[in-house]
Amino acid sequence: MGRQLRIAQVVMFAQAAASLGIWIVQLLTISTRLDHNQEVPGSVWFVIVVNPLLAALVALAAAFLTRRPWARGLAIAVESLGIVSAVTSIITGYYQAVIAILLAVGVMLLVSSGARRLAAAA
Repeated sequence: MGRQLRIAQVVMFAQAAASLGIWIVQLLTISTRLDHNQEVPGSVWFVIVVNPLLAALVALAAAFLTRRPWARGLAIAVESLGIVSAVTSIITGYYQAVIAILLAVGVMLLVSSGARRLAAAA
């Protein structure tokens, strides 16, 4: 199987795990804000709902990336949604989400080039 797809697969599994870790930190931050009667913007609630869903879809796409063509399309779609979610995170003060954008773009490039190589080899 294509080396690009294997690299993308490893990165995607790491993304899913990191996304869940970041989600836990965000939950703790929201909890602290609520404990101090501080307002929590709606965009933060959006990210809290979307992050675990994206993590699950990224893990699903990664699991089947090298074996099922549909997983490559799912990977591109989920990475695109991940970029939107990361931009929202940046806007709400989680600036480390810039790393998520860079990883998502990298995965999209790896998946695209790996898919092209598979098509050329077939």
